Amino acid sequence: MMFESILKYAASAAPLVSAGAQFYAANEARRSANRQSKLIQEQASRDAAARQRQNRQLMAAQRARYGAAGVTLEGTPGLVLDETDQLAQQDISDLLYFGNANAKATKKQGQGAFYGGLASGIGSLAGYSENGKRNDLLGGFKNFAKLFGW
Repeated sequence: MMFESILKYAASAAPLVSAGAQFYAANEARRSANRQSKLIQEQASRDAAARQRQNRQLMAAQRARYGAAGVTLEGTPGLVLDETDQLAQQDISDLLYFGNANAKATKKQGQGAFYGGLASGIGSLAGYSENGKRNDLLGGFKNFAKLFGW
């Protein structure tokens, strides 16, 4: 009789344990996506800074070549330097824009996983399976109420 009692309470606790596991997994998915989002943003910033350094080096090399050749930076050489700088600035803007867009998408995926897991956990507490049908094997709220004496 004692063994049956233990099994009865274990069966009553199953929805709670299942919901707890789903809540934990949902929260971890969200936290993981947030960490990944930050890493994506940091990488985009590093890539943009590296591109800026490359641009400075390229422009310094261009100026040095023009100076060594005795060419002034007015007219066409100046235009070449301006175009080089504009193209680099566009590359930097693109790196930051797409990095931020990827970070936001990753964060939204994590939020979606969190809310999906939360709904699934609530559903298991209420006694519904993932396909939306009543799941009396877990017992749902009736067994949950019995377990806590409600």
